[in-house]
Amino acid sequence: MALTEQAFGLNLKRKPLTKIIKKHISLMDRLPEMVDLSMGGGGKRMDLLVSFIGRTIGIENSDHDIVGPKDMDDSAVLVFPSEKIVVTTDGHTVNPVFFPGGNIGDLAIAGTVNDLTVMGAKPLFLTLGMIIEEGFRMDALKTICETIGKRARETGVRIIAGDTKVMPKGAVNEIVLTTAGIGALLVDTPLKDSRAEIGDNVIVSGTIGDHGAALMALREGIDLDTSLQSDVSPVWPHFQNVITHPGVKCMKDITRGGLASALNDIASKSSCTLQIYENHVPIDERTKAICDILGLEPLEISSEGKVVIVCDKNATDDILKLLTNTELGKNAALIGSVVKGKGEVHVKTSIGGTRILDKPYGEPIPRVC
Repeated sequence: MALTEQAFGLNLKRKPLTKIIKKHISLMDRLPEMVDLSMGGGGKRMDLLVSFIGRTIGIENSDHDIVGPKDMDDSAVLVFPSEKIVVTTDGHTVNPVFFPGGNIGDLAIAGTVNDLTVMGAKPLFLTLGMIIEEGFRMDALKTICETIGKRARETGVRIIAGDTKVMPKGAVNEIVLTTAGIGALLVDTPLKDSRAEIGDNVIVSGTIGDHGAALMALREGIDLDTSLQSDVSPVWPHFQNVITHPGVKCMKDITRGGLASALNDIASKSSCTLQIYENHVPIDERTKAICDILGLEPLEISSEGKVVIVCDKNATDDILKLLTNTELGKNAALIGSVVKGKGEVHVKTSIGGTRILDKPYGEPIPRVC
């Protein structure tokens, strides 16, 4: 049986958006301009806020939920036949909350969806927690919720449960989101970091470091001739044919710590060395410029819509073709190979030398995801 919502006993019937919009407009009339502490107290004011969030996102029940998200019980209860389930959880905090190319809502969906996808799973369900600072503007919250709903629908995931807290001024910086994701495994063997083998090739799905560089340019007031935007994006369903290709050994999304962290995780867990060619790594010229100005290593800067793939060398051309035929993978490139070694990442430089690329000691750019 195909691993879809139907395989989990779920058959969605979407409610007309016109009804949701009419209810949403009347609800907005009753809301203040800013979130206040009473909205986190468990009373009618909190019901108002939670209702606003749910309707703005567009949360829906399924006909086959035992207990669905709109029932507003303590947990959702779903039907699960005997399938292999993939589960992940993530927290999202970014400064500023709105940045070139997206907002914290984009990060919440992309981060969790991508964690499921790179394990070889189809993302199906998410839970969502919101911790909101007193005084956070309601129109900003509306935009974030609309983004969450839009991204969830684009990727085919359904938000099935959640929680909302309001904190006093200064106790949290604006808004923090937490998500948990559930997906159905599409491959016989999960695409774990430890599956790289000597002779395999290493591919990256596009230009690296764009998310972190875009945020730093905004924070530091760096004005480029052409604005650089974050690459934040869910990779599902764009890379569906990639994760199910039998030549893919392991896959990892590039987030905090950048390509350096992702490569080192694979190398250490697989007990081999990844040999990377610096000139082959795709980096946007604007990202390079920002890193040069700020003295940052581009290989350590976060992305939010890119993955690194280790594959059988005989499948490399097929996988590159699958990637480059998608908008997200149009700049995909073969950047190196897996060689015998002791769990390190070696970078062949443009001048013919070799340097060891380690994981960053800390977080090179704080609060980016």
